[in-house]
Amino acid sequence: MNNPQNPSDQNSASNEETSPFAGLSNTELALTRTDLASDRTDLAKDRNRLAAERTLMAWIRTSLSMISFGFGIDRFFAYLKQSETGTAVNQLAEERVLGLGLIVLGVVALAGGTLNYWRVLKNLEQPRFQYDFTSDRSFAITIAIVLVFIGLASYIPLIAQDISFQQLISPDSQVVKTLISLSIFFIMLSIGTSLSVPNLINFWQQPILVGRSLLATVLIPPLLLAGIFAVLQLPESFALALIFLIAAPGPALLTRRAGLAGVRMEFAASLQTTLALLAIIIVPLILRIFVLLFPDLDLMVSSWDVARQVGLIQFLPLGLGVAASIIWQDLAEEITDLLSTIANTLFLVLTLIVLMIGLGIVPTLGLPVLVVTILITVLGLAIGHLVTIGQPLEQQAGIAIATIARNAGLAITIATFNGLVEVVPIIIGIVIVGTLVGLPYSVWMKRKLQ
Repeated sequence: MNNPQNPSDQNSASNEETSPFAGLSNTELALTRTDLASDRTDLAKDRNRLAAERTLMAWIRTSLSMISFGFGIDRFFAYLKQSETGTAVNQLAEERVLGLGLIVLGVVALAGGTLNYWRVLKNLEQPRFQYDFTSDRSFAITIAIVLVFIGLASYIPLIAQDISFQQLISPDSQVVKTLISLSIFFIMLSIGTSLSVPNLINFWQQPILVGRSLLATVLIPPLLLAGIFAVLQLPESFALALIFLIAAPGPALLTRRAGLAGVRMEFAASLQTTLALLAIIIVPLILRIFVLLFPDLDLMVSSWDVARQVGLIQFLPLGLGVAASIIWQDLAEEITDLLSTIANTLFLVLTLIVLMIGLGIVPTLGLPVLVVTILITVLGLAIGHLVTIGQPLEQQAGIAIATIARNAGLAITIATFNGLVEVVPIIIGIVIVGTLVGLPYSVWMKRKLQ
């Protein structure tokens, strides 16, 4: 007597008969799986594109909210001033800090969201297995930190109604001095946490490379500036600004400027760290030499005070960052990302404030100042490039950029703490012009390295 057929066997047989893949060979099944994988990839691209569009719409709503609130706050206080209510609130002159700040932040948020959306679309167009992931840094955190500073800037006038907004952002303002110190501190702290000690030691074990680097960035620029002073009669404020910049090599953002020229992060960070460690000796020494060479200049600075300032805002945070990366190795990457976000935001806020300070001063400097600044920048690039002939092209580019890239934050700190606040806007103007003049060199070297 035959046993009845198992129902599951019957279902399997029926599925095999109705399956679209029934009777296909292994090769045909492999091709079918490949086609299905391609379809899933296309569907994933569509999901990513739609997710990017939803994110962009969220940024649009956020930016519209900030712009609307900013416009409403500004118009509300303008109405109160016209209504003559007799209350103290309509006497506030700094409400535009919050109103205009929100408007600007809304525009920046919209521009950043649009740029991120465009990058996602470009990535989706890349060939398979060549997806270029966007940065893991949070743009939203940057917006939040900037919003915190806007809120603080609008709160300060409420507790100091006798102090005008112009006084708060003046070069001798304690707020500006503190912001400069904090910016440099956090930038150096983030560099310390991301520093690779083996790469730094490897850099120091190349005496020819280190010697050429210091020759181009530390020794030749002061000699070049002294020669220019001997030939040209420059305005005293401009001369002081040049001295402070030449005396402060190794800007906190050297790694980024060198990156624009295609220089690897490891080499730029090692060079930056070396200059930062030597700054506590280099800066007061160069300033002292210029005091002796040019006694007519109003350059009465204490070498000990300068060394102490450099140590507190540059040497100390760098050491703390290195110590933190060693103690908390598992969290080093997260700590570096957080500190970098804070440092970049502080630097952005500081740059905007200093540009506001120098907006009415820099255009009055005149053509001679502009010409001398361009001349010094071009000569600096030539010196850095020629001194390193024979070295790899990447090292040539990095040292040339380091020759013209001076530590503006440190120069401003030294100037303000020594009572020479009138040169601060000039320092910013020199840095802006120098950066623009050096940009074609960075583009040229990056193309050669590629």
